[in-house]
Amino acid sequence: MPCERFLAGAACVDITPRYELPNYNGEPVRFDEDASPLTCQAVAFEDGETKGAIISVDSAFVDRPLLLTIRDACERATGIPGSNILLAATHTHAAPASCPSFLSGALPDPLYVDVLVSGAVEALANARGDLRASFVKAANLSAPGYEKNRRLIRPNGLVVMSNANNADDSFPPAGPTDPVLPILAFTEPGGYPTAIVTNYACHNNCVSGTYHGDIGGRIGDALRARYGAQLVTPFIEAPCADVIWAGPAEGPSRGDDLAVMIGEAVKSGVEVALESTSPTPVQMVTIRSLVEDYPDRPHGESTYCRDGSRGDTPEIQERQRRRYDPEEEAVKTRGDTTCPVEIMGISFGDVAIVTNPAELFVEFGIEIKERSPFDVTLVAELSNGYCGYVGPEHAFDQQGYEVHRSVYTCRLAKESGRRITDTSVQMLENLQSTE
Repeated sequence: MPCERFLAGAACVDITPRYELPNYNGEPVRFDEDASPLTCQAVAFEDGETKGAIISVDSAFVDRPLLLTIRDACERATGIPGSNILLAATHTHAAPASCPSFLSGALPDPLYVDVLVSGAVEALANARGDLRASFVKAANLSAPGYEKNRRLIRPNGLVVMSNANNADDSFPPAGPTDPVLPILAFTEPGGYPTAIVTNYACHNNCVSGTYHGDIGGRIGDALRARYGAQLVTPFIEAPCADVIWAGPAEGPSRGDDLAVMIGEAVKSGVEVALESTSPTPVQMVTIRSLVEDYPDRPHGESTYCRDGSRGDTPEIQERQRRRYDPEEEAVKTRGDTTCPVEIMGISFGDVAIVTNPAELFVEFGIEIKERSPFDVTLVAELSNGYCGYVGPEHAFDQQGYEVHRSVYTCRLAKESGRRITDTSVQMLENLQSTE
């Protein structure tokens, strides 16, 4: 197929509310004109036969019912099959709730959900209307270095969160951080980027209190300062359930200043990579998807945050009981349940994206990339639905916040991380065999 048949277009829509709403955790969030705005960022593409899209949405989660609503609306507006649309939540905590999370958390505001849906549709329709002959550039950057594993091992062998009052800097981390940050750029024939997709393995929750695209937003702001206001910058989180930001020894420890610092560091890496990478023609786009029902974890396989992993003061313990006692009762009452899990793969020549709807532990993302047959592989978590935290089986023995059973935020059976990883690798191998 002639490479000139590969077309791509990109667009961005602001979905920042101007009034206060709660985030997923029930914390109030307000408008600030100086913050990086909440956006829907879309790239549409086709090769003459296959049509597809990548959309990133500044939201903590997008569950499967909302995903299907957005896909249906986008398909009717653009003609792109809904099953060929990758929808990634950026996981910013500084956004209104868009779906249920903890039973004690906030319910979504229906008017804002309408804004989110219409924003995704508008962004994709505008991207579809801007299709032009395109190439791609892809590269594996070094992560900026502002990351740490937030699960620390106490002397008793159990995990404590790094920001808990009973944590100690001498405690060793329970897992790694990801040293690789893949990018995928859609470019004009001369190589200038029209859209840059970044795939960073770090929790996108550095900023609080004001609506904010957070680290992903500041990466996009830095890239637009370099390549022009028209640049579209979808941010898709790589697996990072157990990895969080870490400020420099002499510098900001969190907040917008740190997000800006990380954005500038990523921009510098992108700039070097794009200058040293030639635009590659895309002969064919391949999109595959598999949806399976995964069993949820039985009621008895959790201590429901009675391990002190969030802290050990009476106030903290009481807060955890207010959160987890209703979760435990609901899990016990509901009995055996399952959750739909979609693994999607998209390939553009020597670069591929593979998705999962989990907050997946970082070691799985590293493994998927290492086993991938593609030169550059973007592993997108929190995409095409939401199935909660998913860790390796040994993490359940160590306990910790990410593995305590709840209705939404940690639900799948213990072996699910291995299943998601192996299915992702098989998806990539299937994509590679069709190239």
